[in-house]
Formats: sequence, C-alpha cells, structure tokens
Amino acid sequence: MEDSEKVLIKQLGKRISFFRKEKGLTQSHLSDLAEMEESAVRRIELGKTNPTFKTLLRISKGLEIPLKQLVDI
Repeated sequence: MEDSEKVLIKQLGKRISFFRKEKGLTQSHLSDLAEMEESAVRRIELGKTNPTFKTLLRISKGLEIPLKQLVDI
C-alpha cells in the first residue's frame, strides 16, 4: 500500500471517530448499530485497516449520515 493510501485511510478513520463522538456514541454502540465487531470499528478509526464499501455503508447507516458525508475527505 502506498503512503498516500495510508494517509487517506487514516483520515477516513479520523472522520468516522469525529462523527461517532459528535453523536455521543461509543465504539461499542456504533459497532452494535453497524452490526460489526467493536474491534473492527477500533481498527478502522485508527486507520489500521481499509474498510470495504459494504462496511462503510454499515457505518454510515449506524451514524445516520450519508455515505458521501462520511467519505468526503
């Protein structure tokens, strides 16, 4: 993976964390809403993994925000 891709993945993780905190959600609560493992949410927010499109859809629905808003870096 190129450095520019790593930077984008980290930025995406920070955006997810920002919106989650803005909504007053814990990682555990978001993982329940998005129907995924809490450890997966943690790895995504830390920029340690590149989430799939399906995962991003789940997160955006859990956060109740449009996917475009989530990924508009």
